[in-house]
Amino acid sequence: MIDLKIGNLLIYLILFFTTSSNLVFSSTYFDLTLISCLIIYVLRWNEANWFICIILFMLGIYNDILISTPFGYTSSLFLFFYLIDRVGNFFSIPSNTNIKFIIFSLFVLILFSINYFTIYFIYSTSMPFFVNLASYMAVILLYYPLNFIIGSIQNKYVRVK
Repeated sequence: MIDLKIGNLLIYLILFFTTSSNLVFSSTYFDLTLISCLIIYVLRWNEANWFICIILFMLGIYNDILISTPFGYTSSLFLFFYLIDRVGNFFSIPSNTNIKFIIFSLFVLILFSINYFTIYFIYSTSMPFFVNLASYMAVILLYYPLNFIIGSIQNKYVRVK
């Protein structure tokens, strides 16, 4: 069943806004795709609602079309961070924000390593290390503020089981 309560609609609109803003606010130091991944990871989703996977997949395809990334790249990122969140909830990690932060930071750094070394070795392109690392570090630094903002929105509008 599709969960169209006020809080969930607000969450979907925030994700749609960050995805659409990726076209306008593109920067080397600030990646809105990674911020959307952070929002997906921080949200407390309803376990019974699998419609979320379809929404995340469609938002990813929409983002890929907007910013001309390889087809399916953003959908894979969105679903990957959703999966990490679900696995963390399965192991009862959501109550501890510090452990969730460490897991998120670890996977963001793994994602950075895969992206950087893929570009370096496969395409034989030398890219500045710290310029590429800056957008990933900005997302890691935004974890606690976004966690607080989204948590307060969800506590106000969404009743989490």
